Amino acid sequence: MALPSPGGGYAMVRGEPGGVRIAAWLIIVALIAPFMASSAASEENVLKVLNYSEYIDPEVLKIFEEMTGIRVVYDEFEAAEEAWAKLKVGGAGYDLIIIAHSYVQLAIDQGLVRKIDKSMIPNLANLDPLIAGHPADPRQDYAVPYMWGTTGIAYVEGCVADPPRSWRQLFDEDYISRYSGKVSLLSEFSEVFEAAMIALGYDPSVRDNWNGEVAREVARLVGSIKEHLVGFYGASEYMPALANEQICIAQAWNGDVLVVREENPRVNYVTPEDGTLFWVDYMLIPRDAENVEAAHKFINFLLDPEIAARNVKFVWYAASIKKDLLVDLAESTGDSELMEILEDPLVYPPENARLIPSPVLDQEMNKLLEETKIAVQTGEVPGERSSLPLYALMAIVVAAAIALIARKRA
Repeated sequence: MALPSPGGGYAMVRGEPGGVRIAAWLIIVALIAPFMASSAASEENVLKVLNYSEYIDPEVLKIFEEMTGIRVVYDEFEAAEEAWAKLKVGGAGYDLIIIAHSYVQLAIDQGLVRKIDKSMIPNLANLDPLIAGHPADPRQDYAVPYMWGTTGIAYVEGCVADPPRSWRQLFDEDYISRYSGKVSLLSEFSEVFEAAMIALGYDPSVRDNWNGEVAREVARLVGSIKEHLVGFYGASEYMPALANEQICIAQAWNGDVLVVREENPRVNYVTPEDGTLFWVDYMLIPRDAENVEAAHKFINFLLDPEIAARNVKFVWYAASIKKDLLVDLAESTGDSELMEILEDPLVYPPENARLIPSPVLDQEMNKLLEETKIAVQTGEVPGERSSLPLYALMAIVVAAAIALIARKRA
């Protein structure tokens, strides 16, 4: 045991072994060490980000860390439904989530995201007015556009003799059966649903078209070609499959196809004649985000022209900032690679393309999506009575009739 000494230090009681005091201190240190480590970890400046796969230049993350001293923990997902599941529980520990515009209004209505502090994001002034004005959040009160693009049809020349020119053709069983086991649709089911709507003659941007009857038609249509699909693929799956020619046709996002084409020039892209879906992906700060300040800094960072240019060159999607800013940058720096992308009609669609805005989902629309996805997976279309009970009833009636006849004969 140790007592305070006159000098303010500690003196050992006569007869106390020095080893006992040392052992006591070691025990104390061992007990408090985990708490000290936890405290130090909590003080570390960390930003946790969730984004689509293959959707940012990894060097951008390193630059941000070097500039700010904020360590980035970066995770990826394949379909917006995965990110939506995280948002629904407050963000699941993430400080920034990038998600399709179709879920933005739902997140706002359900109080799942924080309001944007625009004073912390001066680079909002760089946004393209057309993209910024998207109905998902036209004033950027809760969501800031990241990138935008189109959804169309990728195919491998030589593998496909007659490339599909429309959604109607892609969803035609007679056509798709020619390439059975070599076709994929997107894992993000809202994209599949909306493409099927166009194939059926419905405009997905019209809210009245989102009803139970149309949903059942979509389920039947997608179900009719399901056996010919290799699966529902995200970018990290269909990109290498196209490049290696393991699949011949894929519902795909334009930027991914441009990246794949660099590896395999036989891969091409169709903007469907009956309507090309146009979408915007947004940056959201979840309700339970811990590092809100870092999230704002990262959003502002991504809207800087030099950083946006790096991402455009890496992912081959159109940035949400004004195209003129990127053109000026390409010209001033002599960046021919960036200029080539900016002039590519598959990145910035031609004026004659029939662009259909992918809609902003409300709760009823989201429910229709979920029900239709389950229907496609199980083969049971909602609202339709299965033929199995009828066959079973008929079998019972026939069996009873046979039994009755046999009894009479006996």
